[in-house]
Amino acid sequence: MFASDTDSERATSIEDYQNTCSEFITDISMDYKDWVDRYQLSESETKTRKDTIDHIVKNTNDWITRFGNTIKKIDIIMNDGINKMAETTAGYPFKIDITSANQNRYIIHEKKPIKLNLKSFPRNNRQVRICNYDKDSVFLLGSSSQVEVKYSNKSFESSDLLDEFIVLKPVQFDTEDAISITVKVEELEGNIVKESRGYTTLIVTR
Repeated sequence: MFASDTDSERATSIEDYQNTCSEFITDISMDYKDWVDRYQLSESETKTRKDTIDHIVKNTNDWITRFGNTIKKIDIIMNDGINKMAETTAGYPFKIDITSANQNRYIIHEKKPIKLNLKSFPRNNRQVRICNYDKDSVFLLGSSSQVEVKYSNKSFESSDLLDEFIVLKPVQFDTEDAISITVKVEELEGNIVKESRGYTTLIVTR
């Protein structure tokens, strides 16, 4: 028996679904690395992006095995890995980083509100700000249980430096949650958006 989720009919066991998703992550990483080649970057940049994609595959599949004890959690971890590979393929022309408890990208957190520190630095003579992920959502958020998100509206104002906090508060603290959040940041020159990038973070509460 395994934990029951809406999509549990897709697998006969948690182990089967873990294996299926891990194989998918490994397979799709080849497509992303092919895209890196098409960009015709420098040899060092191509190697850096491909190595990062391999690192994402390793971590994603490790976390699927360690923390994917329901179909929903496996889906969250798998989709998080896909988002990270897409972001790495596109690259980051300006600096974005999100940390919590001295961890980034993959965060293991106590069962209490999660304080994420977002920092972003634009290139010369430009500014940065958070923007909506899409027309319906401020962030792309996947969570195995309900989560409240708090942030400052000032983060959406252009500035020379972003140094803001986003707080994720699980409604229930008696469960181990898997949470993936993508924050999108814009780089502007004057009032014109020049670049925008998403930054995806995976959190497991224990």
